[in-house]
Amino acid sequence: MNLRNRAFTLIELLVVIGIIALLASIALPAYESVMEKAHGVQEANNLKQLGIGFTAYLGDNSDSIITTQTSGTNTWESAIGPNGSSNYVSDWHSFTSPFDKRPYNPNSPQNVSFGMNSYILALPSGSNSVTSFAHPSALCLLAPLASKISANGQALTFAGNTASNNPISPGSVPGEMSYDTVINVLYQDAHVGSIKALNPSNGSDFNSPNLNPNSAGQSEFWQPQAQ
Repeated sequence: MNLRNRAFTLIELLVVIGIIALLASIALPAYESVMEKAHGVQEANNLKQLGIGFTAYLGDNSDSIITTQTSGTNTWESAIGPNGSSNYVSDWHSFTSPFDKRPYNPNSPQNVSFGMNSYILALPSGSNSVTSFAHPSALCLLAPLASKISANGQALTFAGNTASNNPISPGSVPGEMSYDTVINVLYQDAHVGSIKALNPSNGSDFNSPNLNPNSAGQSEFWQPQAQ
């Protein structure tokens, strides 16, 4: 028999296709995991750049953090971003997370993927000195500004920009990594870390272990408690 002229049968082709599909199904989760870790590292780097910007801003403003009462017409994004005067953070890309799938907009207002702790933004003038915060290494400053567009938590949307003080608060921060249970956080002392949801079944339950709560039971992760 001349094997050189022998063609694949339909069954053989289906077997080959099946093997390729099986290998692809095995490789895809590993690829997605690698990409998620890469995105997580890039996001942490972007948050670190924003932390450096906040630190520089504090140095020029007597250690007073940006709030809605002290920033005037500026937003926290424009106060530290490349707005032509301060330029503490020179690249708008630092304000964008790799998990944010919106096209990068080279014109103002830029896409912003992170929100500022609403409790810090609401501090009145005279109470916004970071030297008075009791637990800066545990206090959330920035975290992902995202929301779920479906009840089963399968999709993320980002809607922030530099035109408004984009805030975050307890229950409003969905997970981005490890099956929607982990996020990166920029803390008030400018270090970046990841935090896991207290309730893994609820990816927006990022309220930290409730260590050292104040009299109202509010966690030091959200509330800038005074010394």
